[in-house]
Amino acid sequence: MLTHKFKLSIFLATILLCTSCQNDGLDQDDLNQERPLSKEATATLDYLIEKGFSKEDLKPNFEDEAFMHGDMMIPFTLKSNKDANPPKEGSIQEKNRWFFGGVGVYYSNSRDVRYYVENNYPRNLEYALSWAAWHWSVSSRNINISRTYNRSSADILVGSWYNSNEGAWARALLPDGRGNVGAWMRVNTAKPHPGDESTMALLIHELGHNLGYHHSDQTYGGHIPGTNGVAYHQSNNCGSVMKSSIYTCNWRFSSTPGWSRDDRTAITWAYGN
Repeated sequence: MLTHKFKLSIFLATILLCTSCQNDGLDQDDLNQERPLSKEATATLDYLIEKGFSKEDLKPNFEDEAFMHGDMMIPFTLKSNKDANPPKEGSIQEKNRWFFGGVGVYYSNSRDVRYYVENNYPRNLEYALSWAAWHWSVSSRNINISRTYNRSSADILVGSWYNSNEGAWARALLPDGRGNVGAWMRVNTAKPHPGDESTMALLIHELGHNLGYHHSDQTYGGHIPGTNGVAYHQSNNCGSVMKSSIYTCNWRFSSTPGWSRDDRTAITWAYGN
């Protein structure tokens, strides 16, 4: 009887082990892509394609309920939130939505943005993050980003993930269309982040996504009046901190901001001086 129970336990353990091995061999992204999209996510996907995004470049991430597009994360609920919150005709919200493709950056909601540093965020990057927030805060009287130590009061949760197989150094969630900034930003700790000015430039870029800015050198979205076009930014590494490939350029840990002419124009156009 004991021998029978022993054999049975070995058999069951073998099944469990094999099942575990099979699961470990599957890529989570592949699992994500096999899952059907909700009606809201499908509507958002169709809307983004209409705006010029390529379907092949929009990878669904079901854990975060957002489409991955490089380092940008676009909420599944963008289209439904956009339809539920129509901006007043002629308002700054309407103007922002025209450029940001319905992302819904709201002028007034950027005046008191608070970020919370999660426990998994690298401590050596906190200094660069504080400077990144400061540079945005002095860029316009209508943008203020500061740190909070109360997680429940935060607008942006700043954390990390680890994946050595990914090319992305960081990711940020775009606004969801309800008038708030994007709810989180993360750095990939599998990538080297020295915590210097180059890291600060990266974090300025990611906070820009939280505010609703897209990449200056890519073809979807709109063109902010007074700024150079996509071709210019594709060939100029320092034309904007919102270029998809981020360069340190003139960014320093100092009160001298490194905004380019186009950056200043884009900030003034959306938020005022």
